[in-house]
Amino acid sequence: MREIVEHEYGAILILDEDDKLEGILTERDIIRAISEGKDLFKLKVSDIMKRTTVVAHKDLPIRMVLQLFGAYKVRRIPVVDDDGRVLGVISSTDAVYEALPRVLHPLAARLEKALKDAPEVDDNVLSAARLFAEKKIDAAWASSRLISERSIIKAILEQRRPSEFAEKIVEASPNFNLRDVAELMKLNKVRFITFGRKYAFTRDIAVVAAERAEYTIKAYTLVKVKPGYEEAVKEDLARVEEIVSIEMCTGPYDIVATALLGPDMDELIPSYLRRKDYVLDTLTLVVLPRRTSEGEEK
Repeated sequence: MREIVEHEYGAILILDEDDKLEGILTERDIIRAISEGKDLFKLKVSDIMKRTTVVAHKDLPIRMVLQLFGAYKVRRIPVVDDDGRVLGVISSTDAVYEALPRVLHPLAARLEKALKDAPEVDDNVLSAARLFAEKKIDAAWASSRLISERSIIKAILEQRRPSEFAEKIVEASPNFNLRDVAELMKLNKVRFITFGRKYAFTRDIAVVAAERAEYTIKAYTLVKVKPGYEEAVKEDLARVEEIVSIEMCTGPYDIVATALLGPDMDELIPSYLRRKDYVLDTLTLVVLPRRTSEGEEK
């Protein structure tokens, strides 16, 4: 357990003599044991480790790895070769720091999609451990500081309060796009980003990124409206999830909305908007990605 804390691994892989995976011991497994009143110093790794876990082949595309974080709600994924031998592990923090900026369109999603409320908890090990185990959360506020499972484990080892090992955090606007958020988190070496009392863990960022990674076709919709109805149209457009920016423009049209199209997008401008009597005309321009000779999108 000290090895997890001292090196901030978050998990330890348990391998057999052939370097094949037998199980994984995570911070969450340790927190669950604490919440159940078990004596950590008398437990063996095999007593609380998971014997099955999600793995990824070394050649799996990174977009699919992001999807695994979302589908299985895990924070780290062992990487194996053709023979099932473990080569390493990719964490949600690795994905956000290194992979997300490479696969996500700059406008694909905002931070607000990943933010969630952090509950309040008493600033003691047992109360915090029980809350984390019961709610399966990544963070909580204790004495006005954001704590994680790692904070609780450090606290029990040092016999101190979890808030004394609070996470380093950076605050950002909900309107920040996720690529900027990823760069900000990497620059400051943080796993959590906050806005007010809300937070997003790197896994939350990775999950939202996976959901939006396929949205790579950009479209511009121009809308002409009756004078005085501009704000009403902007409010209508804001309800369309695929639209990532709405701005006023000059010329024959009054508003331009930028959207990212996904594979299941049936119509960019909803029928109800076109039926509004204050919408005089719409025009949508779709920008298709250019492919290189190797088939990569540009």
